[in-house]
Amino acid sequence: MTLTTEAGPEAVPRTELHFARTVERHLVHRASVAEVFVTDSLSEGPDRFRAAAQLPLTHGYYQDHLQVPARFDVLLLLEATRQASTHGAHQHLALPLNTTFLVNAWSLRLDDPDALLIGERPGELELTETVTRTEGRGGRLRALRFDVELAVRERRVGHAHIEVGVTTSEDYRKLRFMQRRSDPPLTSQRSGRPGGAPVDAARAGRLSPANVVLGEPVLRDGSLTAALSPRFDNRSLFDHDYDHYPAMVLTEAARQIAFLASAAGAGTSADGPVVTGLDARFVRYAELDAPIEVIAPVATGSGPGPLTHPVTFVQGDQTIAEIGFTLRGETA
Repeated sequence: MTLTTEAGPEAVPRTELHFARTVERHLVHRASVAEVFVTDSLSEGPDRFRAAAQLPLTHGYYQDHLQVPARFDVLLLLEATRQASTHGAHQHLALPLNTTFLVNAWSLRLDDPDALLIGERPGELELTETVTRTEGRGGRLRALRFDVELAVRERRVGHAHIEVGVTTSEDYRKLRFMQRRSDPPLTSQRSGRPGGAPVDAARAGRLSPANVVLGEPVLRDGSLTAALSPRFDNRSLFDHDYDHYPAMVLTEAARQIAFLASAAGAGTSADGPVVTGLDARFVRYAELDAPIEVIAPVATGSGPGPLTHPVTFVQGDQTIAEIGFTLRGETA
C-alpha cells in the first residue's frame, strides 16, 4: 500500500517522511501512546519501505543512563526498528492485526555512535527496510526478516536486522499450551521482582533502580552469574500483558551484565563503555514461573578498542537465549 497526497486531479506518491505525530499504537503492538516512537512509513515496493521515528529527549527508561555525554539509547533504536518493522508488516505487507510476531533473532551495528549524541532537539530516525519472506506448505507465511539501514537526521548511524516467526494469535496460544501442557502465567499475575534484591543501579549503568533487571551477581569460575530480576510494573519493559519475558527484557539484562563484566575485568565503570553492537538469538521461551540465570565471562581486556561480551541465559538446564554486546571502552 502506498500513501498518497492529492495534487490536482491525480494522486501522486508522497516521498517525504513526517515526524509530526505517532502512528496508531495497535499497529506497533503497544498499549501506551507514550511508548510509540514510529511516526510514519512509506512503501517503496513489494518488500521495501521507509519509516520515521522520533527519539525523545527524555524518557523514564530509555534515557535513564549514567553515560556522559548522553546518547540516544541503542535499545531505543532497536525498539524503534521493531516498531517500524511491525508497522510495515501490517501497513505494507497487509498482515492482519491478529498476527503474533515471535522474535527469533536480532542484531544492531553502530558505525557512527557519535551520531547518537543528544542535542537540544529530539532525534529524527529514518529507517530503510528490506523484507525477506519465508513461506511454508501451501505458501503460508512462516517468517520474516527485516534488514534495516539507520540514519539520524540524514547521518548514517548503522544497520540492524530482525528475524521473526509469524503465526496467528490463536495458533500461538495453542502452541504455548501444547509446549507447557498448561496455560502459561501472565505478567499481570506477577508482582514485585523475581530473583531477589537488584544489583545497585549505578553498577548496572542506571540512575533508577526501577530499570535494573538483574539480581546481585556472583563470580563463579571466571564468570558473573545473576538472576533475571525485572520489575513487572516497569511499563516500558512490560507495556502490555505477556506470557513470557519479552526479548527486550533479556536484551537489557545482557547489556547490564556486560557492563558489570567489563567493570570487573578491566576496572572500568558502568558509565564508561559505549555500545557499538549487539547480536541476539532466542531459542526458547523465557518462562515467567521458573528462575533464569544470566551468565557472562569476565573479560580481562582493556583500552579503547571494542570488546564483545557473550551472555548466556539458562532456565532449568536449558539455554534459552544467547546475546553478545560489543562495547567500546570510554570514560569521557
